[in-house]
Amino acid sequence: MTTRRALFAVAGAGLLLAACASTQNHSAHPPIVFVHGNGDSASIWQTTVWRFEANGWPRERLHAIDLPYPLARDDDTKAQPGRTSTGEHMAFLKAEVDKVMKATGARQVVLVANSRGGYAVRNYVQNGGGSQTVSHAVLGGVPNHGVWAIKGFREANEFAGTGPF
Repeated sequence: MTTRRALFAVAGAGLLLAACASTQNHSAHPPIVFVHGNGDSASIWQTTVWRFEANGWPRERLHAIDLPYPLARDDDTKAQPGRTSTGEHMAFLKAEVDKVMKATGARQVVLVANSRGGYAVRNYVQNGGGSQTVSHAVLGGVPNHGVWAIKGFREANEFAGTGPF
C-alpha cells in the first residue's frame, strides 16, 4: 500500500512538473496593444506591462506602442508640424495592430488605451477595419464627449465636444 501511494505521488508530481514545463496556451493570452494618450509615450505602460507579466501573461504578447507626433492638431483639418490628425493617428494604430498580428499569428488583438489613444482606438474600430481585428477594447480616461463643449471655440479640434470628431 505504501509503495502504491508513493508511486501515485511521484506520478502526480511528474504530471504537475510536465504541466509547468509545457508551452503556454496563447489562445488564452491574446496579444494586447497598449496605446498612450496625447503627448505621452509607450513608457507610461511599463508598470502595467510588468503587472500583466507577473500574472502570467507572456511578454511577447504585450505591446506598448509609441505613436509618432503624439500631440493632436489645434485644428484637425489643417496640417501642423509635429502633430497628427485623427486620420493619421488611426492609420498608425492600424499599422501597429497589423504588425502585432503578423508577429504573433493572432487574428485579433485586445486594445488598451488612455486619453487620446482611446480616440484612435474608437476611430479604428468604427472606421478603419478594427471591428474585425479587435476582440476587446479597454478605454480609460478617454474624453468621449470632448474636453470642452463651447460653441465656436476650436470646434475643429478633436477634443471639442461640439466638433465633428
